[in-house]
Amino acid sequence: MAEPGGKIVLEVSTSGDSLAAAIDDNSLNPVPQEQRKSGWYLSWLPAGVATSLLQLTIAGSITALVGSVLGLVTGALVGTFILVLGWLFGNIAKTEGLSSTVLPRLYGLGLRGSAISSLAFAIMIIGLLASENVLLYNGTLFALGWHDSIGVRVLIYGVLTVLWVVLSMFGIRVVARTSTVLVILFFGLLAFMMVKIYSESGASLASAFTQASTMATGTRSDHLITVIGMLGGQGGALILVNGDYCRYARGTRAVGAVSLAGVIMLDIVGIALGVVVLTGGNKLVGQYLVAHGRATGSTAFAAANDVAAHNTGAYFIILSTGVGYALMCVAQAKVQVLNTYSASLALSNLYHVLTGRHPNRLVMILLANVICLLMIAAGVFDKLSGFLSVLGIVVIGFISLAVADFYIVGRGKRRELGEVETVNWAGVLALVFASVVAYALVRGGVFPFGFITSTVLVLVVYPVLRSTVLKPRVAQPVAVAS
Repeated sequence: MAEPGGKIVLEVSTSGDSLAAAIDDNSLNPVPQEQRKSGWYLSWLPAGVATSLLQLTIAGSITALVGSVLGLVTGALVGTFILVLGWLFGNIAKTEGLSSTVLPRLYGLGLRGSAISSLAFAIMIIGLLASENVLLYNGTLFALGWHDSIGVRVLIYGVLTVLWVVLSMFGIRVVARTSTVLVILFFGLLAFMMVKIYSESGASLASAFTQASTMATGTRSDHLITVIGMLGGQGGALILVNGDYCRYARGTRAVGAVSLAGVIMLDIVGIALGVVVLTGGNKLVGQYLVAHGRATGSTAFAAANDVAAHNTGAYFIILSTGVGYALMCVAQAKVQVLNTYSASLALSNLYHVLTGRHPNRLVMILLANVICLLMIAAGVFDKLSGFLSVLGIVVIGFISLAVADFYIVGRGKRRELGEVETVNWAGVLALVFASVVAYALVRGGVFPFGFITSTVLVLVVYPVLRSTVLKPRVAQPVAVAS
C-alpha cells in the first residue's frame, strides 16, 4: 500500500495459515524458509506442462511443419538454451524468495519499471489460458454433439471460468497436490490410448517417429523458423512459471530439478507425446470421421490432421470414449490452475507498482479470467504461433536482464529488499532496444530467432549502460511492514 510520503510498502503477511494468507500466497512477499519445499515436491508442478491439450496441439503442429525427427531435435536444442537461462533465473527467485514478476523490481527494471515485465508475462500466460479453454470448448462440443452458439459458449466458458477461479484460490500447496495426482492420471490415460492406437491401427512407433512434414505450403526453412519461434516463446513462459515455483525451493538442487523437469516435459516428452498420439492415431481418427460422415475416404487424412490442429480433445473422445475425455478434462484442470496461478501473481505485481496498494489476489484471479474471456473473443488461439514468437522476444529479454543484473553487474550478490530504484533506466532502455532490434531483424528476414537476439543484446548492452552513463541512482527506500 502507499504511505503519505509516497513510499511503497511491501506488506509481509504474518497471518499464518488463515484463509487470507492462503489466498494471498506470498504474492508480493519473500517466501519464508519454513515454507520452502524440496525439488521432488516442486518438480511435479512443471511436469504438468506436457500433459495438456495445448502442448499436444503445438507438438502436432511442430510435426506437421518439420517432421518428427527434426521437431524433436529442435526441441532438444531450444530446450538446452531454456534450461540454462531458466536455472540462472530460478536461482535468483530461490535466493530472493520472490515471484518472477516481482524480481525485476530488484534486478533489471526497478519498482515502476517492473510493470513492463508483469504486463508482458500476464498477456502471455493469459493467452495460453485462453488457448487451452478454446481446446476444451471444441472438445466438449465434439463429445456432446452440440453446435457452437452464444448460449453454449456462455455455458461452457462460464463453467470453466468458475472452476479455474475456485481451484486457484488457495495457492501453491493445493496446486502442487492437484498437479501430482492429475499428472499421473493423464499419463495413465495416454498409455491406454497408445495401446489402442498401436494394437488396432497397424501403425508402428517407428513410422510415427519418422513422420515427414505434411505441410504443403511454405518452405522448409520458414517452417523451421516458425517452430523455433514457438518453442522460444513458450520456453520464456516456462522460465517465468518455474520462477514462481523456485521461490519456494530450499536450495540450488531443487531449482535444478524444477528447471530440468520443465524442459524435459515441454521440449522433449511433450513433443514425443504429440508424435505418438496425434501422428500415430491419425488412421483411427480418420476411420472414425469417415464412419460418422465427417469425412470421405479421400479426405480422411486431411480431416484427421485438421482435428489434431484445432480440436485435440476429439482424439481423446475417439480413442478412449467419453470416459477418457472426462478424465482428460479433469487432468487438464492442473494446467489451467497453474496458468491462472501465475497470471494472478503477474497481475498482483502490476497492480501494486501502478497503484502502490496491495492487491487482493482473489480479485487478480477473477481479473485474469475476465481477460482470458476477452482474448478468446479476440481469437488468440488462431494467432498462437505469432503470439508466442513476438511476446517471447520481450519475455526472454527481461529474463536475460535479471540474469545480467544479478550475475554480471551484481556479481551474484543479493540486493537489499528495502532499497529499490523507482525506475532502472539502464534496464528499461536495454530491454526496449533489444526487443525492437530483435523484432526488426525478424520482420526484415535478417535473423529470424528473435528471442536469441534479445538475449544477446541485453547481456551485452545492459552491463555497459549500467556501469557508464546510467549508473545506479541513490535507491528509493521501500518500507517493509510486518
